[in-house]
Amino acid sequence: MCILLSILDGVIHGLDRDDLAGNAFLRMSVYWISDFRYVFENGIFASVLLFVGAKIFETRTLMSIGYDTVDAAKIAVKGPDKDDIVWVGRRYGSSYEAEVVASALAERIGAAAKSA
Repeated sequence: MCILLSILDGVIHGLDRDDLAGNAFLRMSVYWISDFRYVFENGIFASVLLFVGAKIFETRTLMSIGYDTVDAAKIAVKGPDKDDIVWVGRRYGSSYEAEVVASALAERIGAAAKSA
């Protein structure tokens, strides 16, 4: 849409100014085309900023889980299982710590399934 409006903006601004002075519809079209062109261009700019910000936020939240500070030897990969799911997790120091984390994740998954 932005490309079409840019082309129309160039065509209309290339017209003779005397033609625009007498025709109110052409003068209105010039203003509308250029205004909508700027609205669409600013919408693209805002969308890009939102997308980049969301990607930065997503990357930061993935890293804050703790995989960026864990030694590679402490990461376990299991799978794929019968549902073609690969599980990636941390190895914990004790079985109690691992059981606490597993039960907390099971509660979160259960709560998410109930609310959906």
